[in-house]
Amino acid sequence: MAEAVRAKVLTVPVGTDLSGALSDWLVERYREDRLGLADVTLFLPNNRAVSALTAAFVRSAEKGLVLPHMVAIGDLALDEKLGPMLDPLSHDGEAPLPSVADIQRLMHLVGLVRQSRKEASAAEALHLAKQLVQTLNELEVEEKSIRDIDLDHDSADLAGHWSKAYDSLKLLCRDSAEWLDDQALIAPAARRNALLYRLSERLKSHPPSTPVVAAGITTAAPAIAKLLSRIAKFSQGLVLLPHVDLTMADADWDALGSFEPPSDKTDSSKTLRHQETHPQYHLKLLLHRMGVRRDEVKLFADRSASTPRGAHLTQAVQDIFCIADKTVEWQELSIKRRTLDHVHLVEAEDGAEEARTIAVMIRQAIETPGKRIALVTPDREIATRVAAQLRRWNIEADDSAGEPLAEQPVGVLFLTLSHMLASDFAPVPLLSVLKHPLVHGGEGRLEWLEQVRALDLVLRGPQMLTGAGAIARTIAEKIADKRADPKLLLWWNGLEKQLLPHVESSRRNLSGHLAAAVALADELTGGSVWKGAVGRSLSEFVEQLSAQKLDVLSDSDVGAYPDILKAILSEISIRPAFGRHPRVAIYGLLEARLQSADLVICAGLNEGSWPQLPQPDPWLAPHLRRRLGMPGLDRNIGLSAHDLASALGAPEVVLTRARRDRSGPTIASRFLLRLQALMGDRLQVETNALMLARQLDQADRQPENYPRPAPMPSPEQRKVAISITQMDMLKADPYAFYARNILKLDALKPVDADPDPAWKGTLVHKIIEDWTKTGEREPDGLVSYAENVLSDKSVTPALRLLWQPRITAGLRWVASEIEAHAKTGREIAAFEVRAEGEISGIRIHGRIDRIDRQADGKLVVIDYKTGSPPAKGKVNAGYALQLGLAGLLVETGGVKEVAGEVGGYEYWSLAKSKSGDFGYCEAPFSKKPKDGEPDAETFVSFADGKASEAIAGHILGDVPFTAKLKPDYAVYQDYDQLMRLDEWIGRASWNEATDVD
Repeated sequence: MAEAVRAKVLTVPVGTDLSGALSDWLVERYREDRLGLADVTLFLPNNRAVSALTAAFVRSAEKGLVLPHMVAIGDLALDEKLGPMLDPLSHDGEAPLPSVADIQRLMHLVGLVRQSRKEASAAEALHLAKQLVQTLNELEVEEKSIRDIDLDHDSADLAGHWSKAYDSLKLLCRDSAEWLDDQALIAPAARRNALLYRLSERLKSHPPSTPVVAAGITTAAPAIAKLLSRIAKFSQGLVLLPHVDLTMADADWDALGSFEPPSDKTDSSKTLRHQETHPQYHLKLLLHRMGVRRDEVKLFADRSASTPRGAHLTQAVQDIFCIADKTVEWQELSIKRRTLDHVHLVEAEDGAEEARTIAVMIRQAIETPGKRIALVTPDREIATRVAAQLRRWNIEADDSAGEPLAEQPVGVLFLTLSHMLASDFAPVPLLSVLKHPLVHGGEGRLEWLEQVRALDLVLRGPQMLTGAGAIARTIAEKIADKRADPKLLLWWNGLEKQLLPHVESSRRNLSGHLAAAVALADELTGGSVWKGAVGRSLSEFVEQLSAQKLDVLSDSDVGAYPDILKAILSEISIRPAFGRHPRVAIYGLLEARLQSADLVICAGLNEGSWPQLPQPDPWLAPHLRRRLGMPGLDRNIGLSAHDLASALGAPEVVLTRARRDRSGPTIASRFLLRLQALMGDRLQVETNALMLARQLDQADRQPENYPRPAPMPSPEQRKVAISITQMDMLKADPYAFYARNILKLDALKPVDADPDPAWKGTLVHKIIEDWTKTGEREPDGLVSYAENVLSDKSVTPALRLLWQPRITAGLRWVASEIEAHAKTGREIAAFEVRAEGEISGIRIHGRIDRIDRQADGKLVVIDYKTGSPPAKGKVNAGYALQLGLAGLLVETGGVKEVAGEVGGYEYWSLAKSKSGDFGYCEAPFSKKPKDGEPDAETFVSFADGKASEAIAGHILGDVPFTAKLKPDYAVYQDYDQLMRLDEWIGRASWNEATDVD
């Protein structure tokens, strides 16, 4: 092996699948000795690389083989979780201390952050602690100490807030180190360094007798660089790096920056600025720390480098990712150098279209036997969407990132239980828990769901009260109105007894909240929540979290607990062990660095996605990072550039982006803009897949003259009673009347909907009615009564904060008006009374808010409004007949409580008047009505005539119930979807329809 590999540091060119090339080479070398491969030790970047190389060996081998010993010695990016490292089995020296558990360290740092920042909430402290872990990991990996900074010397360009952050970081580093010493533990990165240095010394003192290969490692951490240097120096060692550009001009290589320490005589103005965003920068840094010159690196035994295509690819990548100063030379390049025949571009309108297009391309590609397809993207939303689109063809893509535990059924149930407890049984999380497939499974599932659906109907619409007791009161009210079955209350009372014991403990602190959620999950599912691989992962998470001191995350705001649990749970992913398509893979950038495919689709090429924009470090100022010699925030941009450069070497490459995402218009990736600027119109645009994607979910074209609904029920179906409030609906929108009164369809409101004007009006009517029944007439009495009703702790905060001041102001005006009228001899004769009568033999009924009797004996019919009264033009046109029909029923003996002649009609509005005060009174008609317009004396006959016309045509006649007959007055929207309004409004059928009064 040593003779075949002449150089100790090798690299693969652009377009080479490193895993495939290495596996092919090793399988060929040990073709005659199948067991000899087991003696080879492979050092790989991480556990995902181990999986990728294992799959590559399976593809390379013609028959079974014994795999080499593969060890993951570190991750490729510092933001990745530092996994378990190799601990060499030697007896020389004392073993490193055990590593602190991630969750244990995080909880301790949360406590330190909360001590240093008293004003921070638990959620904010958790976020800051997560970022602190990243900063500490970077310091430990780079073997730097915050004490290495002389702040007095380096504070010239340091802002005040950065100085404070530095002081906090210094104290946090000290306290964290002392805590680890007390616990006899060590940070994961520090332990990895110790293990790697021990391994380096062992390789030096006891060189192995078997081959050792380090492949695909690009992390330039000092400990890793020393290990790679050691491997490269002994006879059977080999270091294989991905795509070190050996043809890059020396001047360009030097322009990436120098890593030599500056001397006192160095002119800082002439010091080369480090080009951290260049794809070769991190490789140059690694070679420098290994003590290897670029001219010592040789090409791996791969024929692709010597082919014209390989040379062209290498040159193209150099041109695309050259330093900024050299982009001016693009104009002088030949057409051939500005052409990549195997690269195509797709620019979709939005993320959904991008995902469909990618799915179509994958579906087309798998028709070719043996063809492997890889989707490479750092955007998890795109990956999730593509995986979902592929399921329409029963294709389960092999997603290397797995699925977050928080999005698995057991994780969703656990977090929803947390929301339910924190919100005091708010309807949405409560119903989500009760409907969950794992809850109350088995033989009684059907009966359980029937009760849950009945509860769902009860909890629809705005809810005035919150809590388990409020739900029981709501159910009782529905039962009293005969809108719910009494069995529902019995069922809820039993369930309430099961839920309530956990409420008190869930509000005590985070530990109690966690224990309550766990206990409920176990009780409601019969333990099935802990079954299977996903259930065991949730169980392990709960066990680890419960073992920590969670007091540091306790918060006065119980509503923060679900978000805290989700933030911790979201770090865990579950990857299915089998059942995925063998030729369709979805990779993140880390996974894609060591493997390729026949078709590589690079998705999400927008700024902020690829590359991801650097996130500021809240603990360490950029100035101090530079002084410490730590990686800059732009280092990941260079890694992303290297990832794209490597992907461009695949046989087929498709680059995709969306012009818009959920936040608005997007900006194309700087890498894509470079490619477009270099290639111009020679960059091929993929249109076929985009066209198919747009047709995939495209519905059939609707006819230009879609019929406007105008149902014709039978004479028997038409004869229904009419409410005085729905007569306007019959005249303006007969279809809505037909759906509501003939089809008996009620609009289904959302669960726990926001309070709407109708609900607000019902509440105000109820308050006024209950107060009027008391017989009290003092203005302050009504206000006090309303405040008592609304001050109940179970009343929703939104109602108390947003509506109570307005409602109170309007009610104060109502009470003062009633008192003022009483002084003139006008008294309340009846309130909230039912009225009933007939017009043309059809029953007319309704409820009248209030009837006053004036000093002259005449009656005044009053209707309360929480908003503005109907416009006078609407009344005059005959499309606001409620008060007139109420007067008709009063005068014809339809009200048992009072009788007499009606002499006035009034709207009492609690809304803000033109003067700016809340509350005003308004008559329904003009002061000087024109011919044909009603007044106080003619309003009854006017309403009777208009109602008789509508009844004669729609109820007793054969006039169709046309949708939106009078759109200007058809304010009802509950049935717009049923009538498919958007499909015909404004079209020919709308204009050709005949209006019928």
